[in-house]
Amino acid sequence: MASIRDYLFDTAFLDRSIDYLAEALHLAITVVDSEGIPVASRRTEGCDTPASRAYPFRFSPDIGGLVCAAPDQDLLSQAEPHILYCLASLTTQLLRETELRETTEEMLQLSSQLNFLFKVAKKIIGIDDLKKCYQIILDEISQTIKADQGFIHTKGRWDEEIRVTHRMTGEEMDAARNSICLRRTAAGSTIICTREDGASLLYSPIKEKDGQSGQMVFVRASGHRAFSASEKQLVGIIENIISPTFETLRLYDSLQDLYLNTVKALAAAIDAKDEYTHGHSFRVAKYALAIGGQLEIDSQQLNDLEIAGYMHDLGKIGISELILSKPGKLTSEEFRLIQKHPVFTDKILQPIKLPVRILEGAIQHHERMDGTGYPCGLAGTNISLFGRIIAVADVFDALTSKRPYRDAMPVEEALRTLCDGIDSLFDREMVIAFISALRSDQAREVLGDINMGPRYDDIQNLNQFLIELTEFAMAANRN
Repeated sequence: MASIRDYLFDTAFLDRSIDYLAEALHLAITVVDSEGIPVASRRTEGCDTPASRAYPFRFSPDIGGLVCAAPDQDLLSQAEPHILYCLASLTTQLLRETELRETTEEMLQLSSQLNFLFKVAKKIIGIDDLKKCYQIILDEISQTIKADQGFIHTKGRWDEEIRVTHRMTGEEMDAARNSICLRRTAAGSTIICTREDGASLLYSPIKEKDGQSGQMVFVRASGHRAFSASEKQLVGIIENIISPTFETLRLYDSLQDLYLNTVKALAAAIDAKDEYTHGHSFRVAKYALAIGGQLEIDSQQLNDLEIAGYMHDLGKIGISELILSKPGKLTSEEFRLIQKHPVFTDKILQPIKLPVRILEGAIQHHERMDGTGYPCGLAGTNISLFGRIIAVADVFDALTSKRPYRDAMPVEEALRTLCDGIDSLFDREMVIAFISALRSDQAREVLGDINMGPRYDDIQNLNQFLIELTEFAMAANRN
């Protein structure tokens, strides 16, 4: 038996809907599951309601519906537009939350794949023997997809033949290569096929710019389950980053690009939940990089800082769009739910085993220097460097972006707001570094790539304003 409560992340809207129908329209409301068993009900005490109608939820699979009862059929008919409106609203919420669950599952699957790719990259860094690199890759993939056997047959740097195997003899490798199911199938893409003896084969080509240079084949013996679509997808990702001329550094760079582009895509998906936050994560990452550049942190830290910037709002995937895009003031309950998004971010990112500084930056950007932030109430230098950087970048972009409840601030006013919060809310050094970045030659790069550029009151005098603002922040520090 299935119930609407099984499919809603937050049942508060369901409760409010049936409360409204019961109290405002004097109806008796019963929520039933797919077998007609009541799971919730509301009714006005002392009110007889002999007339009733059933309204199923328009959702697949069957999750039941509402049974609405009134003193007579006329009153029930008068209330029906309100009932149908509530049903439509609940259906919209169900569809949105279903999309969120599916997106979360895809993200977790992609996270495990990314984790695998980085684990392989770390193992082959510094190895200049191409055959050893291929052996590591073959063993790691075989272990991950639980293949009984496997081999890679390709070319080396000078077109020499490279043959590496996993739990397989040379004769078994040659037999697999000549398998009828492989010879009958187009060899230009990753495929799954069944060999004559019932074994499942997963084949993937190894390509170079001018064509195919080799192949990877994995075998799962007859009697075991066949390879799955997700295992095929993982091997397909590996196929796209292996070539006969690859060097360790080039492979690592490819993985970094894949990882960063994936992170950007995830961040864009989160920002797209609310039209007012479109591009927010992109801009926060750019501002954070500008601050990090002024602090002269090394290139690896800058790379991690950018990733943390893109990921800082990942947890908002667990927050209803009805709350994120609400035009009016949030209730205390809604605000408490918003405050949980760094916790949701933590839960999503923990399985990936990212560097600690990335996790800290993504989770701590709402902590404040005086300890009044969330989710942990950290203060001062107990907040990580990345957390203090992204806090400034995040607030600046929020202030200079339009929201349902206010217009965007001009840059000058947003910077004054940051300065007013120095030492109490924001780390002084991070604010000064951000202002310095806007004054430097880097400013064009920082702001030029941002399509939804912030608004200035007086662009001609911006540099003088930034100088005066820096002197103010420095003077306050000496006092």
